[in-house]
Order: sequence, then C-alpha cells, then structure tokens
Amino acid sequence: MPLGFVSSPRHGQHFDLAKLAVRKLKSANLALKGKNEREFEQAVVGHLQSSPTIRKNLITQVGTDEVDKITQASLFGFSHRPDASIGKDGTAIEIKVISGGQSAREILGQSIAYRMQYRFVIIVLIDRSEGRQIVDLCSDKKSSEFSLFAGLAESMNIFSVIGPDGPSSNIAFI
Repeated sequence: MPLGFVSSPRHGQHFDLAKLAVRKLKSANLALKGKNEREFEQAVVGHLQSSPTIRKNLITQVGTDEVDKITQASLFGFSHRPDASIGKDGTAIEIKVISGGQSAREILGQSIAYRMQYRFVIIVLIDRSEGRQIVDLCSDKKSSEFSLFAGLAESMNIFSVIGPDGPSSNIAFI
C-alpha cells in the first residue's frame, strides 16, 4: 500500500467497473454550455447511468438521500466526498470545471485524498480555459501534462477524462 493508499489490484470487479466507466466517459458530451459544475455533474452521472452495469453500482449526489451513502475519505483531519462513486469504496468520481490554475490544483489534490479511501479514482476535467489549452496540452504526448496524467493512471490508479476534444469525444488516461 504505497503512500497509504487502499490496495487496488488492476484486475477483478472493481477494476473492470472503473475501466468501463472511463470508456463510457470518453464519449460523454462535455461540450455543454453548463452554467456551473452541478449541471456538468448531472450530465456525467446521466451518461454513466445509461450503462446498466454501472447504474446498479453507481452512488451519486444527484438523487435524494444519496449523499449519505457516499464513502468519505479523510485526509489531514478533513472529510472529502467525491461527486459520485462506483461501489462503496471501489471508484471515486470527481467532476471539475477547469478555467484556471486554482481549479486544476484542487482536482489533483482531491484525487489524492479520494485515493486514500478508494481503490480507483476517475477525475473528469471539463476544459473551460482560454482556447481549450488544457485539452491541447493533454493531447500532446511530449507535454508535462500528458506525462502527469499517464503517470497518475499507471502508478496511482487515478484515471482521467479530459474534454471536450470534440463532439462527444474526450481524452482518457487509464
């Protein structure tokens, strides 16, 4: 258990569900004209619920009384709750609209906090930066951003979906 993370073998039911969710999120429509993060959260959850396999394991904050079911991660004495999860401690899902450096730092910190309690983490970054520079940087295999997200997926089981890269097309690191 390096870094105090929950053990997370890259096989079995939890890993299969995480992979399925990332594949599903690659085609989520992140090119919406959402006004706030909550609207994107509802769209992402709705897209995931279209899979019967994911739907029966998905815990969200969208439905009534759902928040209490989501497992909280504790780090530095603070409780952290993801936007959704697949299973009680299987995969945490966090959705973040990125428009500047602060929101980028927040999502990276949140992913580490969730990884303390969950086997896998999926972060969904909606690029609202000037000229969609985040998507461009993450698409470039020579960029630090590409290396960062590939490394998070490979060594820490923190998977990423970044978009929009086109209509219902996003970049995924798994």
